[in-house]
Amino acid sequence: MTGPDVNAEAPVESPPLGRATGASLVAITLAIVCFGAVMLLHIVRGEVDPLRRVMSEYANGSHGRVMTVVFYAFGFASLALAFRLRRGIERHGVTRLIPWLLAAAGVSLIASGVFEVERPLVPDTIEEVIHSEASIAAFVLLIMAMLLLALACRRDERWWSFRWPAAALAVAAALCAMATPLSAGTGWSGAVQRLLSLTVLLWFVLTALHVRRKAFRPA
Repeated sequence: MTGPDVNAEAPVESPPLGRATGASLVAITLAIVCFGAVMLLHIVRGEVDPLRRVMSEYANGSHGRVMTVVFYAFGFASLALAFRLRRGIERHGVTRLIPWLLAAAGVSLIASGVFEVERPLVPDTIEEVIHSEASIAAFVLLIMAMLLLALACRRDERWWSFRWPAAALAVAAALCAMATPLSAGTGWSGAVQRLLSLTVLLWFVLTALHVRRKAFRPA
């Protein structure tokens, strides 16, 4: 027999809120597009070592527009999920920030696609600085949102079963983010960045799938 942990804080019983908007389906679709586009780049840009070189390098050279699609799909997926979670989970205190963090991350990811990526042997430009800072900010904001969602899951009975996957993915993303600067120059920076991106995309999909469950539909 399974059920909430005895020592865990009891979740708040909440009725389904709002009507389906399609935002969760948009988030799932865009996350899959993002993943598929990166896989395609791994095939058509075999000269880019996925273990050593970061994904932003795909924006230079042939098929650079595919990487631009990745940035936009990632960003709009975050925006769609932010819109859906406004009324999709009971939020109290600091967890009220979840949709705002996701929205800000989405805007930052879109900005990463708008501004050019540094080309090899070319001095940094203001566009490259904006791209780099926006990318870093986006993942910091996303990880904060992931951690807060794991906390919010413990207060909403509709999300109770998702609390452990949410926590595991949030911790995994945080560890990957901390490992990112440490992996620079080790030959594994590309692999760490890809693992971080994959963890966040998986969180997008699983979170959006969870919010599409019957418990969230209006009576």
